[in-house]
Amino acid sequence: MGNIFLITGATGFIGSNIVRELVRQGKQVSIIVRDRKLNWRLHDIAHNIDIYECDIQDVKLHEIVSKIKPDYVLHMARYGNLPNEDDINKMIDINFKGTINLINAVKQNPFKLFINTSSCAEYGIKEKDMKETDLLEPINNFGVATSTITLYCKKEAVRNNLPIITFRLFTPYGYFEGKNRLVPSVVLSALEGRPIKVSSPEHVRDFIFIEDVVNAYIAATKIKHDFGEICNIGSGKQHPVGDIVQLILEITKSKSNVQWGAVKKQKRYVEPKRWQADISKSKKILKWEPKSTIESGLQKTIQWFMQHKDLYNQ
Repeated sequence: MGNIFLITGATGFIGSNIVRELVRQGKQVSIIVRDRKLNWRLHDIAHNIDIYECDIQDVKLHEIVSKIKPDYVLHMARYGNLPNEDDINKMIDINFKGTINLINAVKQNPFKLFINTSSCAEYGIKEKDMKETDLLEPINNFGVATSTITLYCKKEAVRNNLPIITFRLFTPYGYFEGKNRLVPSVVLSALEGRPIKVSSPEHVRDFIFIEDVVNAYIAATKIKHDFGEICNIGSGKQHPVGDIVQLILEITKSKSNVQWGAVKKQKRYVEPKRWQADISKSKKILKWEPKSTIESGLQKTIQWFMQHKDLYNQ
């Protein structure tokens, strides 16, 4: 019997891409979802996955995890990634309490690796590349919640000698991303010749292509780690939103009109002039680095959207 992978948050953007790659590699994959009727991201490969219906806060989770006996746990279930997900109590319940429940369930049996998925929102405003050793100064509730989870995971790893690590993700984009996010909204509008509604061309992000994110998770399962390790997963380069929109227009050859300021700035963000990951630690420890440039990643993304536009019209 090969290694068993357990994925939470499997129907989300990142989780679904990881599940699909593991299935492609012939791995044994179990997922925990709140609804067995898998959403548009996974329904076509449901027959290749072991599906368990359970809220990660539920005591029933312990029984399910003991049945699965996973070797690798990739924990991506999160509330607060999207602008409309701003209920602090849900962040505490789903993110923090849910993670505690999952770790308690997983540690009843031996496992090889647990990867907690966190966010660059933990860092807050920095004037230089964000490094894993930086002081955490989150400026929104999601950043506060994920910081708490990261600290809890580190405590569990060190105190109980458990193979738990944390990935701090920057701004992934690519296949199956939600249509209201920046890259999909611009790509779909460009492909259909509709006006492109965006906030400010000056906002910067460290955009990382989803294939590179998936590769980081896979790479992590192949090596030994210091328990409690934290790794930045980003491209190591920031790009202004204006450059992203321009690149998408060039690749799609779209004549769409760009309406800057048509989307309100997210209240939860103070927009810094610098938003870039220091990925030197991830390169060294994971033996991983992003293979895609912003141009090649957007090319692949646009090609995929051209072939799967129907998924976004449902």
